[in-house]
Amino acid sequence: MYYQLEPEVPGELGKNSVVNMRVHPPQANQVEYAFHDWLGDELITSHPVFLVTTALAEVLAASKLTGFELRDASTTLADEGEDWISDVSTLPAFRWLVITGTAGDEDFGLMPNSTLVVSDAGLAALRTRQLEFCDVIPYEAE
Repeated sequence: MYYQLEPEVPGELGKNSVVNMRVHPPQANQVEYAFHDWLGDELITSHPVFLVTTALAEVLAASKLTGFELRDASTTLADEGEDWISDVSTLPAFRWLVITGTAGDEDFGLMPNSTLVVSDAGLAALRTRQLEFCDVIPYEAE
């Protein structure tokens, strides 16, 4: 079984991100995530990217799951984040979770609208860490 995920969105892409929005789906080449706030989930998003904490990245890297790569990302605070978080060093480090798979074919994949889809095994791996504010919906192939 597969599931659509709608992760927490605690920020936006920062000014140092490099994203080509002229293609579909948009393609990021460099990611800086600017936090507004953070409720604690270890999988987060801001279109068109997904990030995971380094602790969750280690779980994924040690697995045999398919359809993703892990890359470096930087984090900063958006103006709103300075009021809510005050210091970016209080946040855990994050890695960029690059989705390379197709929804319903691999453990991690994207639907045409860039929604993240994961297999039972992918969801189980994500749930080894905090995933409280992520909506999980059964996936039905179109």
